Amino acid sequence: MNMKSSLYKKSEKFVIDAFTKSNKPTDVLHAKRTAYWIKQLKPKADEALLVAGLFHDIERAFYGDWKKGSNNPILLRKHQKMSALEAEKFLKNEKASNDFIKRVKYLVAHHEEGGDNDQNILCDADCIAYFKDKALRNAKKHKREGRSKEMVKKLKYYFSRISSSKARKISKPFYKKALDVLNEK
Repeated sequence: MNMKSSLYKKSEKFVIDAFTKSNKPTDVLHAKRTAYWIKQLKPKADEALLVAGLFHDIERAFYGDWKKGSNNPILLRKHQKMSALEAEKFLKNEKASNDFIKRVKYLVAHHEEGGDNDQNILCDADCIAYFKDKALRNAKKHKREGRSKEMVKKLKYYFSRISSSKARKISKPFYKKALDVLNEK
């Protein structure tokens, strides 16, 4: 899939505009980087998987970070469902096919825990993007705030979600660097 396709580009613009309007510039980067990492993990990824990568956290642009990095399964399911519904609204407005919408919703609705091969790729790409672009910054912030134990738990949880050895290998240096910051005396 060419990342310049019309529906992909429209989805990317929507996601960028939504996160920019809600003053969440790191979420713009995270959405774009998740799609990038999908392509690295699956070079022949279809457009629906790449669009799902862009939309996986979109509800945060409209409802804020109400789950605040929680790994509570009930809150994660709600987050996934809300993001899937926002993606569906946009794709229906863009007159995407029902099959395409159904596939994007299915992928986004399982991006936190994975499941089938493409859900796992989306989950892995989400985790890589997190470790590469957010983990160190978040670790430093949690350390300053005296919340290192909480952050160690979060990092371990995110790393445990990764299913492929390739994604683990990519993420591991960033994971270790964030843990090192938290374990410094």
